[in-house]
Amino acid sequence: MPATVIDSSIALQWVLVEAGTDAARDYVQADGAVSPDILLVETANVLAKKVRANDISGEYAVEALAAVKAAVQMVSSEPHVARALEISIALSHPVYDCVFLACAEHLGGKLVTRDAPFAKRVAERGMGHLLEVAQ
Repeated sequence: MPATVIDSSIALQWVLVEAGTDAARDYVQADGAVSPDILLVETANVLAKKVRANDISGEYAVEALAAVKAAVQMVSSEPHVARALEISIALSHPVYDCVFLACAEHLGGKLVTRDAPFAKRVAERGMGHLLEVAQ
């Protein structure tokens, strides 16, 4: 079974309980769900912003990060950084998003994302076969 690579837009939707949470849970809990470990940094950053905005408590942020870590098999980002740089240059898009795409490409799977502008750019550059856009 090909890998399902989860990005932070999906992981955050799961732990912040918003529209699409149930669908996000399906992706996160799917067999073969993986993510490069940069997911934890991106997720922690958004959770910290939510704490500063008084949208969630610090305690909930810590619990949410632990839940994401426990739910998704983490793989090292390092083997994907050089390819992510190539993709970033080709797409004119930040490297950190491209790490997820490079991971999906390497694993022969698909990246699941809610990031519509990124997905559009990926599709326009002929790499849409590596994506599944969640609603």
